[in-house]
This record gives sequence, C-alpha cells and structure tokens, in this order.
Amino acid sequence: MADKKMAVQQDISPQEAVAWFEREHKDKPADALAHFNLGSAYYITGDWENARKEFEDALAANPGNDHARYYLGVIHAKKGDKVKARAEWEKVANGGAHGMLKNQARIQLQGLG
Repeated sequence: MADKKMAVQQDISPQEAVAWFEREHKDKPADALAHFNLGSAYYITGDWENARKEFEDALAANPGNDHARYYLGVIHAKKGDKVKARAEWEKVANGGAHGMLKNQARIQLQGLG
C-alpha cells in the first residue's frame, strides 16, 4: 500500500510510472484496469506499440472500456492508419461512453475529414 500512496502523493517520471504499473500488472495479468493503466503509462512515454497492445488487452478483458478504445484510435491516427482510428472513434462516439468522451471522439472524427 505504501507504493500506491507514494505514486499518488509524489510526482514521478513517466518511466517510473511504467515500472510501477508493470509491477502492478504482474500481480493482476488478466485485469482490464491493470492493462489500461499500463497502456496509459506506455502512452505517456510515447511507446505506442506497447500502449496499443495493452489497450487491446484491456478491451479483450472489458469490451466496454471506452477510454482504451479512444486511445487506440489516437495511436492508430499517430501511426497514419485513419481507417482503424475512425473505427475506434466511431464506436466511442456511438456507444455507451460518457458525454465528454463521446464529444472528444466526435472532434477526432471531424479532424479526420
């Protein structure tokens, strides 16, 4: 528990966040939230490939994780795959996501043209 408090109370580098969430992930390898958190840490460091894998694993464990789906869209767009980005953002915009995330997905879709 001390590690969790420390991570919340202190500023940590993105690399320290990755290391922390990798340890957390080892304790809960099938947990959707563990995959999402690790994917988010990878995303922050610009490690798109590992982030993509973790977001996909988060969706496999919990298909309703709209945040993971949204960030998959961002990663696909960064890699130049507009078709995959559009598919992910359309699912977010037309699915059960909360209003703010739906709006963000719609904004991203408009940016694709």
